[in-house]
Amino acid sequence: MDPSSSGGKLLGFRQIAQEKLQHVFYSIPSEKDLIIEPSLIKPLEHVCGASWLRKKGIDKIFKFDPKNPPPKRKQFVYFIASNLLTFKSVLDQISGYQSQTSSLMEPDIRNKQYHVLVLPSVLASFEHLLEEEGLHGIVELYNFQWDFLLLDESLLSLELPNVFADVFVRKDTTPLGSIAQSIRIFNLIMGKPHLVFSLGENAEKILQMVQRMEANRRTVVTGKEGPNRPEQPGDKEPEYAAMLILDRDRDYPACLLTPVVYCGLLLEIQTLNSGSLVVDGDSNKIKAGRLAFLQQTHQQPPPPKQEATSLRMSGAQDMIYLEHRYRHFSEVISLLSSQAKTLGLEGKAYSREMKLHEMKDYVTNKLPKVAAAKKELFKHLRLCETIVEEIGANFEKHQMIEESILTNTNRKQIMNYILELLSSDAHQYNTLRLICLYHVTIGLTGEDMTKLMTGYLNAFGYRHLSLFHNLFQARLFPDTTNLSKTKILAQISIPTLKTPFQIEANKLKQLPTVSNDSVPTATAGAAGSRTDRTEVTSGGNVGKSCPSYVFNGNYIPLITQLTHMIFAASSFDNLNTRLGHLERLKVSGRVLEQGHLHGGSIDALIAPKTIKELSASSHKAALNQLFPFKEKTMFIFIVGGITYAEIAACHLLERTIGAKIVLSSDRIIAGHDLIESVVNC
Repeated sequence: MDPSSSGGKLLGFRQIAQEKLQHVFYSIPSEKDLIIEPSLIKPLEHVCGASWLRKKGIDKIFKFDPKNPPPKRKQFVYFIASNLLTFKSVLDQISGYQSQTSSLMEPDIRNKQYHVLVLPSVLASFEHLLEEEGLHGIVELYNFQWDFLLLDESLLSLELPNVFADVFVRKDTTPLGSIAQSIRIFNLIMGKPHLVFSLGENAEKILQMVQRMEANRRTVVTGKEGPNRPEQPGDKEPEYAAMLILDRDRDYPACLLTPVVYCGLLLEIQTLNSGSLVVDGDSNKIKAGRLAFLQQTHQQPPPPKQEATSLRMSGAQDMIYLEHRYRHFSEVISLLSSQAKTLGLEGKAYSREMKLHEMKDYVTNKLPKVAAAKKELFKHLRLCETIVEEIGANFEKHQMIEESILTNTNRKQIMNYILELLSSDAHQYNTLRLICLYHVTIGLTGEDMTKLMTGYLNAFGYRHLSLFHNLFQARLFPDTTNLSKTKILAQISIPTLKTPFQIEANKLKQLPTVSNDSVPTATAGAAGSRTDRTEVTSGGNVGKSCPSYVFNGNYIPLITQLTHMIFAASSFDNLNTRLGHLERLKVSGRVLEQGHLHGGSIDALIAPKTIKELSASSHKAALNQLFPFKEKTMFIFIVGGITYAEIAACHLLERTIGAKIVLSSDRIIAGHDLIESVVNC
């Protein structure tokens, strides 16, 4: 695969999104004003700019504010996310405009004045609400989905809000249809991969939807031959040999653990919106989630207010970020300090002894570049300062506790640490995150569950009682309705050396602190641009050569280890030996469909099968021909959000084994964001 051609095709998603948006705007005659939901502004910037919108007939652009509607001058196009409450606010605003017009004038339904563009799709409840509000025939609804947005090199995002809360907590699978549609578009552009792996119930549903869409498409175009025949996913050689789709709940530790890489820690303290990070010295995630009365104990004069700016987490737009994004945070501070000193010396390079043309060249060319570099460096220094202030004091102890949780040691110390946090430094999301990590990896007994629930509710109020049911729905907490049964089981003292999580993680070699054999190694400098790499502070002998360095040597993300094992398999039988025990890991793809194509359509949908089932099937010979992969190219999608720790680990693996890995999800998140979405569900 040619990397440059692949990168160009990834940029093609932007052009497709523009074509979709242009089609909607051209279907609305004459000039119009755009009213956009604030949270959608940043993602839309990846699709088009203000000048592009004006060329398509948009006159003025307003932020949507339910309380302050803009003046009605001409047609309005609202752009909102698929949320019923937001849609109700839009209809209330439109009703207000309608009441201002003369009641004697009948609305002209042929030229509707109000158009609502919904991301990613219009819900059936929207149509019902439209009729209830008496606005049917006055308001026109449109579906719009921008598919994948390229946020950074080999990093795509659908930027769909609330997917984790909807799918994993509320059990509402509506967003899966939109994800499936985007995966289908991906297959059309890139070609359908030879092998598609899915791990998780929702991942399997998405692939089944994609399969139905492609089958229906083939049925429609059956009999069309020649140049007018629409292109199909199976018509071209795929850019990516394999695809992996994974549910977020298949690997919670990769989201709940605290990362040590710079890009991961940035999301621990500030909010990310479509690749743009807020840089604000006055507020951050840690301050916002901490109990107010605990913050008032430090009576200090407030620092001078600093202007909030934004930082683009893209290597193409920020060279400082590109150089340091995957480094251990302990290295970043010293390297940024060195850069600051170097820039200071460059800024003092001006001398009165310079000749006139040298002064002119310095002021015109050198000085603006130095000033711009200082401005960008100042953002990173502010963020590093916030990380040290908010996380640094307790960081080493917290890392030690997380290691104990993963290895199932020092249970009493873990419980005491969490209870101490609840009583002295309670954080609404991060303390709960540690509790969830404890349950996912070790499992909470009835007694421990009662203590932790009581401590949390005493700290934050009993209005959060329903929160624990939401956590149970997402498999992050035990079933609180079965408390009596849990207490009885807890009284039976059965010593367990290894939990189910540890048994599974050890089979996949995800815990280097327990066993570091078969962990991929890299040459010096594989994790970054420098060659003088140092070992991490804990995690045995595991250093920057292992993807576990993103969690201080304690844990390798599941997607990284699955990708490594798939690429390292010498044959399909060898893959069966490595991953055959994973009953939920299903396999599909074009190699399994080739024998079932008849006249351009699939007679029956081929259900994804486990690796064990395929090793005993007629497909085994065709599958063995694929291994080992000639081109190690993989497309990965995580349903429910991906973290920067997983991204960093996969990019290290990419450099180590000479692969090309593209990562994507509905959102980029941190553990804080995952828990917050459950709390606010």
